[in-house]
Amino acid sequence: MAQNKPYTKSARRRKFFSSAASHTLIVILVFIWLIPIVWVTLTAFKKSPGLSSATFFPTEYTTEHFIQLFKVTSNRNYVRWVLNTLEIALLNMVLTTFFTILTAYTLSRLRFKMRKPLMNISLILGMFPGFMAMVAIYFILDLFGLINNKFSLLLVYVAGAGLGFFTSKGYFDTISSEIDDAAKIDGAGQTRVFFQIFLPLAKPILVYTALTAFMSPWNDYILAGLILQDTNEMTVAVGLYNMVSTDYGVVQNFTMFAAGCVLIAIPIVILYIALQRFMVQGITAGAVKG
Repeated sequence: MAQNKPYTKSARRRKFFSSAASHTLIVILVFIWLIPIVWVTLTAFKKSPGLSSATFFPTEYTTEHFIQLFKVTSNRNYVRWVLNTLEIALLNMVLTTFFTILTAYTLSRLRFKMRKPLMNISLILGMFPGFMAMVAIYFILDLFGLINNKFSLLLVYVAGAGLGFFTSKGYFDTISSEIDDAAKIDGAGQTRVFFQIFLPLAKPILVYTALTAFMSPWNDYILAGLILQDTNEMTVAVGLYNMVSTDYGVVQNFTMFAAGCVLIAIPIVILYIALQRFMVQGITAGAVKG
């Protein structure tokens, strides 16, 4: 036993330094990630307009930029942008979650002839960047007169929802098939098994899918900027970018742009923190067999 003590102390010492190094690295990375967030927040309260500043911390603070942000002009309607994005996000959350979960359940529990080829094709399609199809999407929507229509953006989001089934399918794969068999012995059909048994068990992956679907329209600029060009139809990402993309706009409007970013980030951060437990459960379980 005495011979094992030096080895034990050495192992504990290595474990301690390894853990300390890991925690130190995490703290450094978190600090680096927080720098732009803190800078944008400080810029939102900076009294002087414009992008540049002599110091990292402003010398004077004000809330005037938040007040100016809500004033409607010919090229700025922040409240309308937020409402447009919220409407698209809520509808996208419901529809995308519905189609994604149905697709994942079908591929996880049902066995049919083209199941594996379909999964392989979906995997290959998911490897291509989405912007490669944006020009084609624009011309198709323009052909049907659907440009400058926020529901056209929703249509594009929902149309590709089924391809995001992999994480949800991985989660469903972790649920024992004996539950299905027991329910079917009791006379339950496939629809009843899905709605009354699977959905209650799939709460973490439902929350994960719904939250990612809800956040997608808030973060999307490229596709939304291509389809929505009317000020009253824009989403908040497109509207805020346009505020600083015009001539001299980056100088005049950047503090209002920062204020808009801060206001948008607050509910998203609160929502993510409140549902973080389900997010982690959905991702970890879905990665087991996904």
